[in-house]
Parts: sequence; C-alpha cells; structure tokens
Amino acid sequence: MSFTLKLENSRILKGIVETLASIIDETEFRVTPKEFTISAMDPSRICLLKLSIKKDDFDDYQCSKESKVGLNLDDLDKILKRSAANDSVEIEFNETDQKIKIKMQREGISRTRTFSLALLDIDIEEIPMDNLLKIEYPSNWVINPDFLVEAIKDAEIYSEILNINANEGQGLIFSSSGQIGEMEYDLNEDDLIESELQGSSSGAYSLTFLKAILKIASITEKLEISLKTDHPLKMNFDLVEGGKLNYFLAPRVEEEEFDENEDMDEF
Repeated sequence: MSFTLKLENSRILKGIVETLASIIDETEFRVTPKEFTISAMDPSRICLLKLSIKKDDFDDYQCSKESKVGLNLDDLDKILKRSAANDSVEIEFNETDQKIKIKMQREGISRTRTFSLALLDIDIEEIPMDNLLKIEYPSNWVINPDFLVEAIKDAEIYSEILNINANEGQGLIFSSSGQIGEMEYDLNEDDLIESELQGSSSGAYSLTFLKAILKIASITEKLEISLKTDHPLKMNFDLVEGGKLNYFLAPRVEEEEFDENEDMDEF
C-alpha cells in the first residue's frame, strides 16, 4: 500500500492542517483510489469533523489501494509552515518505510526540501458522521464567514459562549452576556447569501471551538450553517480549489446540569 498526493499551492493544505491541529492532536489520513479523508473527534468529545478532498481536486493523485496512516497534526503543521504560498507540496507514503515524506518545491526552482514524519499507531473511535449527516435541520443558511468572525469577536468580550437564534421571516441573532453586560448581533434574511429558516431554533455553543474552526475561513468559498434546538450546530465549509469540511459542534449545557458525557449525547 502506498500513495502520492500533490498540490501545486501549499496554502490549501497548510490552512487545513493548521485548523485541524488547533482542535485535535492526532488523526488518521484515509486515502482511497477516489478520495482523501480525515474523520476525527476532539479529546473532550465536543466536536466531530470530516474533511474530504476528491482525487480530481489534487494536482497529482496516485493510490491503487486504500491506505490509512496515523499522524500527529501538530508536527505536520510545523513542517507545512516551512512552505511558502507558491511552493508545491507532495505527500508520499510507502508502506515499507512506516513514515510519510513531505516534499516542497518552489515554482521555477529545481531545489527541493524533503521532510519525513513517523506514523502513529492510533486507535480511532468509530465516528457516527453518517448518522449526523442524515439529521434534518429546520434552519439552514449560507453566510459570509466574515460576519460570523465578527459576531464571535463581539461575543468574546462577555463570555465563552455564543448564543444563536434563527427565526423564520426575521433572520439570525447572535448574542452573548456576562457580568459586565451583553451584546446582540442581528442579521436579517437579506444579509444572508441563502436562507431557509423554518420556525424558531436556538442553541448555545463554545466560542473556543467556533474560533478554532473559523481559522479555515480564509480558504473557504462557501459556509453553510444548520441549526436545530438541542442538537449539534452543523457547519459545512466548501473549500477553494475543491474539498469539503463537515463540522458538528455539540451544544453547551448549563453547568449545574452538566454531566461528563452530556455534550456528546447526540454523537
């Protein structure tokens, strides 16, 4: 089993790995003849994510048989940060080596740099992503990621939680409150790129995990968000130059009711 993946522009892979490394420590790359995927759950079981990039979205993609490799994302992030925006990045795996090789080459220059990274033996918990993707959400909208980044920065002044309310015929309200006061950020349906809001839905979500995933905003072409009361927040990122990231964030519960596994009951 072996594979070779290549992207002419390192920016996409750097952005993906930097974002994922801020949420999860280690993960498994799954490479099949058709696509590259990462599925993961953070250690505190608050969020689930799945990244998928089709074969055709790579500049070079060679894989004849499914391979799975476990990696430390923080280490991979450090390596990819050594690439410039106009570097191509090639990831190569040969089963006999038990490590991956990351090769960087600048456009128009013959010089190459090669890094290797040892594999990890990871016991990956089965992630019920398919079950979550089947859930029907009453409130769905496509939003400019900058609006959400702005709402998060406003909310941070007051607490670690962002409240989201979606109301049919009205739009969205992002809010936060704390000892010093409260904030409210209103968007009507005209402010949204697309919207399908049915009835009223609400939820409270961790700003820490929202901030982490929104690092990917710079390489996002389209951000779709779905809300359903008492359910995980669903965020779908369509990445520039191809690729999709599905992200589910469990709702926050009141601290006095908090049970260690309650956040992830839905998962």
